[in-house]
Amino acid sequence: MCRRRIFVERHGKRDARERNLRKSPKEQHLETLESEFAALLVKCLRESAAGRWGLFDHNQHKEAARYLRWDEADHLKDAAREIRKIRAEWGLPNELVEKFLKYYAMRGANAPSEPKLAAKLLAELGVEK
Repeated sequence: MCRRRIFVERHGKRDARERNLRKSPKEQHLETLESEFAALLVKCLRESAAGRWGLFDHNQHKEAARYLRWDEADHLKDAAREIRKIRAEWGLPNELVEKFLKYYAMRGANAPSEPKLAAKLLAELGVEK
């Protein structure tokens, strides 16, 4: 036996690389997706809070889609749905994704504007604009 294996058996410590080797490809994909989602969420929320529309899809008009095209926001929404789908299989929701999707689902005449929703979510997450 090599020294490393003996040490690990005695002390029960493993480095990050060894722990990652034991994760399934689906778990590794989920981890990557969640870290990308978290970083992109803050960036998109800041842009939206500054006045950019399109993150929460409040404007469903044909004309609006042409002017409000936002690739990063589309990627964010797709990632949120994929994370929710994977985590639903395991019964473990991601709190950040669920908060975003809750705000995303807000519709109606009395719903706040997209910049206000973004600012509110940023405040709830404890992130500065």
